[in-house]
Amino acid sequence: MMKLSIICFTEAGARLSVKLVKELLKAGQPCEAYGPEWLLKSCPDGDLMIPVSASLSEWTREQFLQKEGIVFIGAAGIAVRAIAPFLKSKAVDPAVVVMDDMGRFSISLLSGHLGGANELAERLAGMAGGQAVITTATDIHGRFAVDLFAKEQGLVITDLRKIKMISSAILKGENVGFHCDFPVSGNLPSGLIPGEASVANLWITIKESGKEEPLKGSLKLVPKLLVLGIGCRKGVPAKTIERVLDRFFKEWDLSPEALAACASIDLKKEEEGICQFAASKGVPYYTYPAVVLEETEGEFTSSSFVKQVTGVDNVCERAALACVKELGGGKLLVKKQAADGVTAAVAVRDWKVQLDPHNSLGGNL
Repeated sequence: MMKLSIICFTEAGARLSVKLVKELLKAGQPCEAYGPEWLLKSCPDGDLMIPVSASLSEWTREQFLQKEGIVFIGAAGIAVRAIAPFLKSKAVDPAVVVMDDMGRFSISLLSGHLGGANELAERLAGMAGGQAVITTATDIHGRFAVDLFAKEQGLVITDLRKIKMISSAILKGENVGFHCDFPVSGNLPSGLIPGEASVANLWITIKESGKEEPLKGSLKLVPKLLVLGIGCRKGVPAKTIERVLDRFFKEWDLSPEALAACASIDLKKEEEGICQFAASKGVPYYTYPAVVLEETEGEFTSSSFVKQVTGVDNVCERAALACVKELGGGKLLVKKQAADGVTAAVAVRDWKVQLDPHNSLGGNL
């Protein structure tokens, strides 16, 4: 669940804040409620709230850095002025919801789809006995929303600017082509057609280049499926590892956005270069004992020297495959590659797009 902050400015708002925070915490939702110190002293259960001594601007800046959702209980204008200096992109901005202090309306103000503000507004309206206000065009017309689809499927949107292109075509009643390099289960939503369309297309792939794009200008969606098995000489710096692996991914036409995890032998558990590389990519780093790697089944590039040093004949291929199997299954995609003291291999997780079987366009793909 998203980390959530609520702020209020009136006595009625404080009562609503307390009501919401009690229900959210009861449901296991991480949540903190804030208000002016003078207000908390006069509010029943004000001890459940955190006093705000900083300015609203300073408070909002802090929440943008720390939380995934912010709820303003007060006038919409207050919220708009507070958040305006800190807006960056729908890819990173937190969900922002505005509620009046009587709880009659719960307005999704920012990051409705990717940030989850639309869903949050609906949820808070239900708690307050009010009405959610959703203004996203695809939602109010009941049409396919590509950013929401990407979020639900765990896909990286490679070009946020093209969301508008897809949504515009859908709202005009034009078909959007759907091309996927992976199996698809279920029925395509209305407005999407298998293959290529003349106006706009979606392409789900782990490939980096656009050589096989169904149509120039397609919006590429990338599933995070690749596990990088990695080994290196002791002390190889992160910059060298990143340079080698960037070249490696380009040579094999793999999208960096598809990287889901790094894996190696436990002898490299604290190898600084690998740890820094994984952290810079925002992915977990798994390590395994030699005995576990030795028991991993498959055909591997054997090395007697590696066997002598580590106790297993291959680290990168075995680690990639051991990790991908731990994550649900998969196969080795690229065998051992070596350069500048770094060895790497790539495994890909088993995965498919899961669509609603009751969507209006019949037939499984």
